[in-house]
Amino acid sequence: MKLWQRIFLSSLCLIIVAVNVISIVLLNNSHKLIIEREQSHAIKEYEYFAASFANSAVYERLRSEKIILSEAEINQIGSSIVSSRPNGQPAAVYTYDKEVIALSNLPELFSLTEFNRFIAGINMTADSYSIRVFNCAGVRYMAVCSTLRVEDKVYLLMTASDVSEIYTLRDRQTDFIRKVGIISAAVISLILLVTVILLLRPLSRLNTYTKAIAGGNYKIRIRKKGSREFRELADNMNIMADSIQSNAARLEKIAEDRQTFIANLAHEMKTPLTSILGFADLLRIKKNVSDRERVEYAGTIVEETKRLRSLSGKLMELIALGGTETEKKPVSIPEMIKDTESALTPILQKNSVSLSAWSEDIMISADEELFKSLLYNIIENAVKASAIGQEINIRAGMSDGNVVIAVTDHGIGMSPEDAKKVFEPFYMVDKSRSRKAGGAGLGLALCVKIAELHNAILTIDSKLGEGTTVYIIISGEERL
Repeated sequence: MKLWQRIFLSSLCLIIVAVNVISIVLLNNSHKLIIEREQSHAIKEYEYFAASFANSAVYERLRSEKIILSEAEINQIGSSIVSSRPNGQPAAVYTYDKEVIALSNLPELFSLTEFNRFIAGINMTADSYSIRVFNCAGVRYMAVCSTLRVEDKVYLLMTASDVSEIYTLRDRQTDFIRKVGIISAAVISLILLVTVILLLRPLSRLNTYTKAIAGGNYKIRIRKKGSREFRELADNMNIMADSIQSNAARLEKIAEDRQTFIANLAHEMKTPLTSILGFADLLRIKKNVSDRERVEYAGTIVEETKRLRSLSGKLMELIALGGTETEKKPVSIPEMIKDTESALTPILQKNSVSLSAWSEDIMISADEELFKSLLYNIIENAVKASAIGQEINIRAGMSDGNVVIAVTDHGIGMSPEDAKKVFEPFYMVDKSRSRKAGGAGLGLALCVKIAELHNAILTIDSKLGEGTTVYIIISGEERL
């Protein structure tokens, strides 16, 4: 069952129950007041009947000049009083022992078992009224009984009045309330249905938008309409959609990058493996191999193997950095540059390239080995881009509150388009030159990861044919 249906049915049931309960309570209270009024009227009739009986006895005693009337005479008076009741209204006179003296002409009432039990249960010593309603052949009578002392004897008198109209009125009112309740329920249900639909319309709209977002339409946004709660919900769902869209775009970018990464990796690994397999196969198949050919083939296999080793090593470092937690400690930038220069001496000498370094006395919080790897890769790329006899400059100092390390070469440089892509994995400006130098295109991508771990960024300033400067900008927060 849908939410609007539950709200509609539960609200309708509560309203109907509340209306019916209130109607029944009001009806019962009204009926009770009418019964109480009728009881007062019945008691007055009884008192008039009792007074007439007592006065008739006194009058008869005075008229006959007797000291006390006989039982037969009193019985005669009782019969006369009962028969003189207006409109034949029921009445009865009983002795102290509940023996009948006089009854009005209504045998249906006096033959009722319930009525006789009522008479038998009256306490003759009590000076109070006993009132009871009896249903006699579809007619309701309200009987009032009480004791009366006449001529030193106690008698039980009963008068009854027809109160059927009261109960008929109650039945009519009950039927009227039932009909009005049915009509009211229909009207209320219609009004309630329209109200619930109008109130929950924003929820239906939110459901539609949610389905669209769940279906992959992350660009859709929910209009903020309706009550304050619905506007807050719409705002939160829009925030959720923004987050989902952002995460989806990020995941798509990661998936694309991984796909490109894997494709480039497969391509880059295929080239050295093909060369190794080809020249190894030549050495295996060719029967007569000269010393020059053997050295040439073996040299190619060695160089391609070195390149493959470099490729796999850089790849493992790049993958490992994804989950690396750095262990930072105070590191001196001048000493770190000096250590890196010493490690690169064989490469510098091999390529006949010199290195000039200068640095302010700056201490930063860093993982020394990782940061040395960052410098090593940047300087190694500068060596590969430099010609014989050229110089590479390293400068480190403070700028705008940040620590800036600049590595400048005067080599081949690169175009603005190449400068934008140079940090991507496997991207190489001069592929033939990089492969000859044993490059894999992973160095700068590795540098970016290391820089991120040290709250730093890398930027490049390069001109084609004039050289390149790589800036390592470390946030001033990392300075000690």
